[in-house]
Amino acid sequence: MNVTKSTKDQGILGITGHAGAGHVHSHSGFVQDDTAGFAVIACLLRRAFPVCTTISSVEADIDTGTVTVKTQDGGTGTAKARRGITPYEATLARLIIGLDAVYSQSAAFAAFGRIYGQGCLELPVALQTATCLAVIDTFEKRYRQSFRSCPEGMQGKVGKCIGSVIEIDGIPVSVMAVLNANEGGLGPDEDLEGNIMLGRKATLMKELGLDHLPTIVLESKAYVPAICKGRDQNAFWVRINKDVDNRIVYDSLVRGTAMANHLCIETDTAYIRETGEIASATRALGNRIADLGKALAQSETSREKVQIIGELALLVSEDAGGISFMSSRLHDIVGGGGLMPGSAAVLSMAISESAIHIWKIPAFTAQDSDMYLEVIENAVPLLAENIQAANDECDARRNFNEKDFAFLS
Repeated sequence: MNVTKSTKDQGILGITGHAGAGHVHSHSGFVQDDTAGFAVIACLLRRAFPVCTTISSVEADIDTGTVTVKTQDGGTGTAKARRGITPYEATLARLIIGLDAVYSQSAAFAAFGRIYGQGCLELPVALQTATCLAVIDTFEKRYRQSFRSCPEGMQGKVGKCIGSVIEIDGIPVSVMAVLNANEGGLGPDEDLEGNIMLGRKATLMKELGLDHLPTIVLESKAYVPAICKGRDQNAFWVRINKDVDNRIVYDSLVRGTAMANHLCIETDTAYIRETGEIASATRALGNRIADLGKALAQSETSREKVQIIGELALLVSEDAGGISFMSSRLHDIVGGGGLMPGSAAVLSMAISESAIHIWKIPAFTAQDSDMYLEVIENAVPLLAENIQAANDECDARRNFNEKDFAFLS
């Protein structure tokens, strides 16, 4: 695949990918590396804009609770852990020196063994956040004139968006990487994932044409029990809702995966809209927590209290990630992948049951990224050949306007 800088202001199609800092667990056994999309975009951009994203230093300040990650090519990212940093944690954080900052969840694993969101393990999430910010800053420092960027720009959010126009085998493509992160190492909070058009990100998307382009949304490497149970091999997972999302983008990804000789799971009934799913799940989780609270209030023995608090810890560290990652009403519009109606399809990776049994939490790797890029290499020309049909589907299904998001302003 030949990837170069483009002289055009906008592409004819789009590719986006995000990192959801701390979005590791969800309900019903769902567990993921939600930085895969960000990593693939960064690897794609490195082909057009060569940079070294090797981590050169990590400074964990025990006085301020901030962690700063620097890359070999001068990128710097800083984030704060809500409950501060111990001297032992400061030593552990430096274990990621020499690793590639593109793979931020793997880096957090190298330092701390595992990662939880929802305020359960704040420093690993802050380290992940700082690592992604360092990648973004690396590109900006080396190629400032070629990139456009903006902060998430919404209350409590400390992530950032960066985009450019590249050419993949001569096809101009608008590309955007997004870091979704909360202050304090909290989260997940992904109201700006996928190709969601809100706030300053919406302005940046319009500059790149991503407000109207058929778009490939790159998503996580995940274990999803309903899909992965019993699987003995990893497979790509291509998803849309056939009644809402872009079928041309979906078909291009399915065919591109086959051409790259990778296994593919095809789902065109995902991301059902207007169901109140997140609102319902939020109420259900709240009721479960309330029931545990009532049981705790009535408990007397230490054994009872420990069991109840342990169950509460599981709900908060795992299941709660499935409801905190997106605002309830927004989910009704864009679904769990953050897809603007009519515009996109999702490419993600589903891992085998044996892999999750060994690793417990997925970690996205350079080999995984190469596989995503192989799919992109084949899917982009297919989508370009059918770009008019994809554009027509975008226009026909674009049944929203920015006023639909007023509740988040």
